[in-house]
This record gives sequence, C-alpha cells and structure tokens, in this order.
Amino acid sequence: MTTILITTASGMGYPSFIRYLKTSLGKEYRIIGTAAQEDAVGFAFLDKGYLTPKAEDGKNYLNALLEICQKEKVKLLLPVAPQELLLIASNINKFQKINTMVLISPLESLRIAENKYKLFNFCKKKKIPVPKFIKAKDYKEFKKAVFDLGYPEKEVCFKPTISSGTRGFRVLSEKDDKLIRLFKNQPDSTLADFKEVCSILKEAKSFPDLLVMEFLIGQEYTVDILADQGRPLIIVPRTRKKIVLGTSFVGEVVKEKDIIRYSKNIVKELKLNGIVGIQFKKDKNNIPKVLEVNPRVQGGTILAVAAGANLGYLAIKNTLRENWKVPKIQWGTKLIRYYDEVYQDKKGRFFKL
Repeated sequence: MTTILITTASGMGYPSFIRYLKTSLGKEYRIIGTAAQEDAVGFAFLDKGYLTPKAEDGKNYLNALLEICQKEKVKLLLPVAPQELLLIASNINKFQKINTMVLISPLESLRIAENKYKLFNFCKKKKIPVPKFIKAKDYKEFKKAVFDLGYPEKEVCFKPTISSGTRGFRVLSEKDDKLIRLFKNQPDSTLADFKEVCSILKEAKSFPDLLVMEFLIGQEYTVDILADQGRPLIIVPRTRKKIVLGTSFVGEVVKEKDIIRYSKNIVKELKLNGIVGIQFKKDKNNIPKVLEVNPRVQGGTILAVAAGANLGYLAIKNTLRENWKVPKIQWGTKLIRYYDEVYQDKKGRFFKL
C-alpha cells in the first residue's frame, strides 16, 4: 500500500480535495495528513491525522514532518501551506534519505514566487503583464507611491511583498463611504481609508516592505495547473466571482487563451513543479495581469476536479511515473460553495450527522 502525506488539514478546501482524491486513488493508497490544530476539519476525512508544530516553528516542524514520513513510510509528500514551502525545499535531501518524494518546485522558484516584488520584476523581464507597481520601504515612500499611481483620481491598492491570500491587502478609494463600510459592508471588506492608513504607518517604528499597485477593475481569475519540472501538463483557468476571506465561493471554468498562454510561460520560465495556482486580474482594457504565483494546491482547486481535471490524482500518478491520461476539460463548469460541518466528541473522535 502506498502512503501519501498531504499537509495543512485545517484548510477550507481540504475536505473536498481529500474526499475526491481518495475516491480516485482507491484502496491501494493511504492518505494521511498533518495540522497544528487538534480540531482540524480535514482529520475527519483522512486515513490518519497527525498533530504537528506550526510551520513557522521551523526546525521543530521539519523534524516532526520527517519523523511522520519515516514512521509511516510515506512515499510522497504534498506540502500545501505557503509557510512551509521554503523550509521543506531547503531540506529536500533529508526527505530523500528516508525515501520520501516531495512534490514541490525548486527553491529559487519558490523564493521568486513568495516575494511579490521579485515576481513582478521577473514577469516584466519575460514580457508577462503585471499591474503598475512601486515598492515602499517606509511611510514617505508609501505616500509618494500612492500619489504617483494616480490617487485619488484612481483607486490604488497595496500589500506586503511577502504574504499569502488577502492578508495585508487593502484598496484605497475616494469612493469609499465610511458609513456604508461601517454598517453595510462585510467585516472582511478590503476597502481602507487613506488617512487612517497613513496615521498607522506614520507612527509605526517599522513595517514590512509594501507593494503599492494600480487597482485592476476587471474580472479576477485563478489558474489551476499541473506541471512537471517546468513543463505545463494541464492548465485550467477559472473565474473568482465571489470571494470570502480570500477563498472562491462562486466561480466558473473558462477557456481564456491569453491567460493560458501567460500561464504556460510562467511555468516554463520559473521551472514550476507539481500543482500550482496563478492569479490574474484584467485591467480596464481587458488585459489579464499577473497578481500572484502560488506553487501549491489552491482552496478552489476542487473546481478543476469537477471539470474533469483531478489534479491531485494526476499529480500523484505523474510523480510516481504511473500511467495516466490527459483529461478533457468540461469548460463552463461552475462552483457554488457552501458551508458544511463535522463534529467532534469529548474524546476527539470526529463524526457527521
């Protein structure tokens, strides 16, 4: 029996991803997982779950992962959390010594993808469109960048150069009505008041480097990709029509030729490997521009599965050099996500109603 370890069992999209993966792989495979929380929802869907330190704990987390891989004779490790990718890639030889394969991109590629400023400069050199951007290291540079990009006539956004999801992402807009934002907008609204942001940054002793960017007004996309050492094998773009806490709740698989072409170039130039997500958004001229490259499984990857591309299954088969066929994508397939529950008794056992 082949054992696969997939980390981050606490992720929102984890249960669906694991459920369909287990169905596809069959009884010849065991799927185990890890999380830093005892009540991680993904534990309810795994053959076995392990509690580990947080990825940010560095050496302690790495040692726990190595111990689990050795104990369970893990054939293949799929890292999912952005915080663990550099750590694991930097210690890939330790996993090789215990005969555990790791589905991950090269270390240098991860370093570029992690840092949005490096990524945008990389894409510009390769003639791949990105938003207009300026890096700001302090309050004065931030304020100047915001005005240089056209504020207040134009909406401007910013984000730390190193962050994941919508963490630290804010949109500065003169159209922002504070009363509406206070009483009608959802708490996860990304709109921010320029004066409030300036007052915070002005008093801060230090803050992370910020990427100040033009705000793109068009449709947003995520592209789910299966890559093999820089070779794009499957590319499935999907719209992000409704986003809650950074996760797609409504979307549709669409055949966008420009986005597919740019995605191929990024995979080739960065030599990406495994399951990869790339985010695009269109500008006012309908030109798709790169927002992020996430060299890992995305929370909405399950939509690609529903459209015929079971990327987890295919990634495992491809890495283990087992036979598989390129699927036919069912363009137009839609995702409508909803909340579901699992329960846990006082002994820690999961159950469902």
